[in-house]
Amino acid sequence: METKINEGSSRRLTYIGGSIVLAAIIVIDLVSWFLYQYTVTLLTDNLRQRLLSIATTQVSNIDPIDIQSLQNEEDWKKPAWRKVVNQLKMAKNNNDNIVFMYIFRKANNDPSRMVFVADAESINPYANTDDDPTNDVDANGDGMVDPDGADQLQWPGQDYPEPPSEAFQAYEGPLTNRELYSDSFGEVLTGYAPIKNDNGETIAVLGTDIKTNDFFTVTRQTLYPFLLFIIFLVLAIVILATALIKIWNKRVEIFAELDRQKDELLSIVSHQLATPITSVKWYVEMLMDGDLGTLTKEQKEHIHSMDGIFADLSDLVSMILDVSRIQLGRVQISKQDLDLKEFFKEILEIIEPKAKEKPVVFNVSIPQTFPAAKLDKRYTHMTIENLLTNAIKYTPANGTVDFKVEIRGKEIYCHVKDTGCGIPKADQDKIFEKLFRASNVRNTVDGNGFGLYVAKGAIEAQGGKIWFESAENKGTSFFITLPLNETVVKSV
Repeated sequence: METKINEGSSRRLTYIGGSIVLAAIIVIDLVSWFLYQYTVTLLTDNLRQRLLSIATTQVSNIDPIDIQSLQNEEDWKKPAWRKVVNQLKMAKNNNDNIVFMYIFRKANNDPSRMVFVADAESINPYANTDDDPTNDVDANGDGMVDPDGADQLQWPGQDYPEPPSEAFQAYEGPLTNRELYSDSFGEVLTGYAPIKNDNGETIAVLGTDIKTNDFFTVTRQTLYPFLLFIIFLVLAIVILATALIKIWNKRVEIFAELDRQKDELLSIVSHQLATPITSVKWYVEMLMDGDLGTLTKEQKEHIHSMDGIFADLSDLVSMILDVSRIQLGRVQISKQDLDLKEFFKEILEIIEPKAKEKPVVFNVSIPQTFPAAKLDKRYTHMTIENLLTNAIKYTPANGTVDFKVEIRGKEIYCHVKDTGCGIPKADQDKIFEKLFRASNVRNTVDGNGFGLYVAKGAIEAQGGKIWFESAENKGTSFFITLPLNETVVKSV
């Protein structure tokens, strides 16, 4: 029985250990993912701040008067055009990640449209469309010139096709695109900074496109350590959990085997003790009966004391034998016809003197007649006597012990109630365990911790139930139900 319990505990531990490992892995993944996302957010914010810093710095170098002079296509021939384009070109060349820098404004006749003012590549807006290939400008650096696509050059007043909403919002202040986007330059983030005149009015907006290759490189460099960290932690947890479970299971097996050997030893020792104790008790009875000669009064008193000691010792050995049988699953229940009236009379003849000696008030309520019953007399007698003896033992002098018996259908019902010290709530789950004694009586009242363990095994082996209700310092009630006529012989 104990081995099965230990095996069950081992399986439960394995299940719990696996659940804990899985939960730990999930928590680690979530925390790591959160830290990674937080890091990416910080890197993205730093990238946006860097981009805005570049844009606003360049805006401070541009003369608003030059911008206002570039309104129409033919204005590209003005000195202001060459000046602005060269300023944009220099700013772009000073930062390897800038792929495009340009200026645009709202159309004069339609504020819902945007038109270009200048960009860093268009010193000659028609370089890619004239007949001289030496003038071609490869704006996106892909080795090919596409004058109608990525390499299209701008002139003042040229339409800005499908401008993003941020282009209009930049009139209110510097900002960047909400998300990265892809174009002919790759993954790009655009920053905008307003260009204001002397009156503080926004007359145009500077746009700066920056490649995010470095950003993705840094992000991957950030992700990989996180992934390695997660894998390391998961492996460490799995290895540690597996090792702990194996160690625990091995310990369970060792303790189960030790427990079995202990129970075997108890059984052997008990059997070996039972025979000599019985023999000595028989000789003591012969002395008391005078079969070996007349005894003096003093000798009789000593012999009588010895007889009581051997009776207690015999009961203890029988109790240990019962514990061993229950523990090893060798309890044999032998039900027989039982006269319940005579049965309870025998129990009361033992208990009533104990109640008077204490003294406690002993109230008994037993039916006048009983139906036929088939019970294991020894185990049932031992259980009820043990419960009543305990009730008297743990009830202070002048307290009360009630013993009630009823026939309920096809069952006999017994209720033992006392006004004793009760069982602490923290101990109640363990009260039927072998060798366990409640903490409030452990060091003050004699006992061996076997009685209730054997009582539970004896009652349940007969198909019955035993349970209790208790409150510390108020008393305890034990309840027993047993089927009256179950003829099947059980073993546990």
